[in-house]
Amino acid sequence: MRCHFDKVWKMFHKEFKNWILLILVLIFTTSACDLVTLIPNQETQTADGVIYFDDFSNPESGWEQSYGGGLKEYYSGIYHILIEVPNHFSWSLAHQSLGDVRIAVDLAFTGDAELAEMGVICRLLDGDNFFFFTIRSDGQYAVFKRQAGNEYFIGMPGYQTNPAINAGVATNRLEVECVGDRLTFYANGEHLTTVNDASFLIGDVGVIVGAFDQTPVEVYFDNFTVIQP
Repeated sequence: MRCHFDKVWKMFHKEFKNWILLILVLIFTTSACDLVTLIPNQETQTADGVIYFDDFSNPESGWEQSYGGGLKEYYSGIYHILIEVPNHFSWSLAHQSLGDVRIAVDLAFTGDAELAEMGVICRLLDGDNFFFFTIRSDGQYAVFKRQAGNEYFIGMPGYQTNPAINAGVATNRLEVECVGDRLTFYANGEHLTTVNDASFLIGDVGVIVGAFDQTPVEVYFDNFTVIQP
């Protein structure tokens, strides 16, 4: 009976993942006209100034793959982070050491939770010290510094709202510039904010997802690009 149950569960899980992929494809298709692309995807790898690019088509390109308390995985040419623990951040890194950069990434939010947070990391020294730029599924955004394991808003008293952010189950294109002490944030080609902080001047880059009270939270990333500004 146990073996039969395991077979049924594996079949169900496989079909469930296929449905998730279908939903994601539909989201990207219907939202494609709303994405403002910094560099056309077919030209990204050869465009001037690109120092790192990953479309997640190669599952050996170095991003974390883990399956405990959630997921970090390559999935059909995209990168998937799933959070199942409330009030929790999860991130993954490109394993680079960079100073001044401009980062762009496409992301799609799915999942049952009504509120989630997702974005980009720059200048990560370690797990307790880095900058991160996030949008939320309710259309708000923020720039943070994580220092000595604590998070602080940079240049703003709290989350801000901007109509350039596609809220709900949607795709967005985020762009971040970390140049000297100047940190600039864009969503879908629109400037959100520029703040200043010189706490970190070099470090790793990556993506980050945050859950609030509700889970699961699922976010998919594609076309992670780093450009020399």
